[in-house]
Amino acid sequence: MSKGKFKANLVILILGLTFFSCDFNKKGVTVISDKEGITVISDKEGITVISGEITNPIGNTIEITGQDVSIEIKINEDGTFRDTLNISSSYYNLAQGRERTQVYLEPKYNLTITLDTEYFDESISFNGIGSENNNFLKDKFLHKEVNLLDIPSIFKLDETEFMAKINEIKKSDYEFINKYSSISTEFRDLEIKSIDYSYLQFLQRYPIYHEFYAKKPPVFGEKFMLPLEEISYTDDEDYKMFPTYKSLVIGHFQNVLEKSNNIKEDFRELKKMKSTIIKNDLVKQGSYMLSAGNKKNKEIFNTLVQLSNDSLLVNKLTNKFNVLSKLDKGMESPEFSDYENYNGGTTSLVDLKGKFVYIDVWATWCGPCIREIPSLQKVEEEYHDKNIYFVSMSIDERNGPKYNHEKWKEMIVEKNLTGIQLFADNAWKSKFTMAYGIDSIPRFLLIDPDGNIVSGNAPRPSDPALVELFNSLGF
Repeated sequence: MSKGKFKANLVILILGLTFFSCDFNKKGVTVISDKEGITVISDKEGITVISGEITNPIGNTIEITGQDVSIEIKINEDGTFRDTLNISSSYYNLAQGRERTQVYLEPKYNLTITLDTEYFDESISFNGIGSENNNFLKDKFLHKEVNLLDIPSIFKLDETEFMAKINEIKKSDYEFINKYSSISTEFRDLEIKSIDYSYLQFLQRYPIYHEFYAKKPPVFGEKFMLPLEEISYTDDEDYKMFPTYKSLVIGHFQNVLEKSNNIKEDFRELKKMKSTIIKNDLVKQGSYMLSAGNKKNKEIFNTLVQLSNDSLLVNKLTNKFNVLSKLDKGMESPEFSDYENYNGGTTSLVDLKGKFVYIDVWATWCGPCIREIPSLQKVEEEYHDKNIYFVSMSIDERNGPKYNHEKWKEMIVEKNLTGIQLFADNAWKSKFTMAYGIDSIPRFLLIDPDGNIVSGNAPRPSDPALVELFNSLGF
C-alpha cells in the first residue's frame, strides 16, 4: 500500500456563493432560488454545486480528488457543507477522514450528499441533479461488497477455467448496469467501458497473480494476451477518466521496467509520447520500484528522469536514488534509537546486535500489512528459537484521528501480535524510515548480527522466498 498513491496537487479556485450570484450573472449564469438561499448553476462556466450534511464527521473537511484536482470543502459545526466547483465531467474520489467513495460529477450538477461516517458506505445517499448516476455507483459498490470475488481462487484457475470465470464476471457486470434505466446514456457508456477495462486488468494480472496464488508458473496460449496488445497505452482522455484504464497503463509500463533487459530501448516510444500526465505519473509510480538492493535501480532511475519535465518530481526521484545507493547488501544499516516498546521501556537497533533482525514496517490502517500478520506469526513460531529477532515497527501517527498510538496498542492485543512491537518516533518522517527510502508499506528488512544490511527489501512472510533466504543463512 503507497503513501498518497495517485494523488494530484493542482489547486482549484473555490469561490463563495455570494460572489457567484453578484458577478457571474454578467456571464450568462442561470440563478435558481431555493429554500436555503441561492443555488448557482452555470450555463457557460461549468459550475458544479455540492452540498449536504455529515453525521459524526472526522475532522472538518471533505476532500474531492481526481486527476490534477484536489479540493477541500469545509464542514460547518452543524455538519453541513456547501460549495461550488469548477471541474470537468469525470469520476472523482470523495473522502471524509479515511473513508472514501467514488462519485461522478459533471458541470451543472446540483448534488446533495448525506452520510454518517460510522456507516459510511451504507448511509451515503445522493439527491438532486446527478443523483441517479451517483446512487448507481453506491449500489454498485455495495453489490460488489456483498458479492466479493474470491481473488485467490480465481487466479489459481488454469487458463480455460480462468477465461470462463472472468467472462462470467463481465457478463454479470453488464446485467447489473442494465437494471438501471434512470442513469444517463453518456454515463452508461462510461461504465460499460470501465467494465471492459476491468476485464483486461484480469488478463494483465494473471501471470503474476497465478504464480503467487497457485505457487506455480502460469501456462497459457499465444492468444491469451492478445487483447492487451490491441489497446493503446497512451490515451490521455481515458487515462484521466477511468481508474481501470489508468491501472492498466501503470501496470503495463511497470511490467516493462521489471522485465526489460534494455529499459532505454523499450521506453523509446514512450519518451516520444506527448502526454505529460502519463509520463509524470509513471515517474511517481516508478519511484516505488526503486528499492534497497535492486540491481536495476540505476537503469530505472536514468530512464524515469528523462520522462518528466517536472523538476519537483525529478528532485524527489533523485533524492530517493541517492538514499538507496547507501543501502546495498553488506553496508551498515541505518539506526533507530529509543523506540517505544509495547512491553515497556524503549528499544534501539543497537540493543539487538548479536542476532539477525527481521523488521516489519507497518501501520494499523494498512490492509496489505494486516494480511501479512498470519504468515508472519507462522514464520515467527517456526524460527522462535533461532538466531533472529522479529521486530514489528508501527508508523501510525501518534495523535491521528482514528489510526493512532491507542489503535496500535489495541491491535497488538486484538491480533495477538508477538515478537518485538515498536512504535516509530515520527511515522513516515522517522529518521529510520526515511533513511531506508520507505514510501510504501508493508516493507520488510533483514539486518545481520553485526548491524549490516542483508536486504533492504526482504521477502514478505507470505512469500516462500523468505524461508529460502533464512535457510541460506543457516537458520
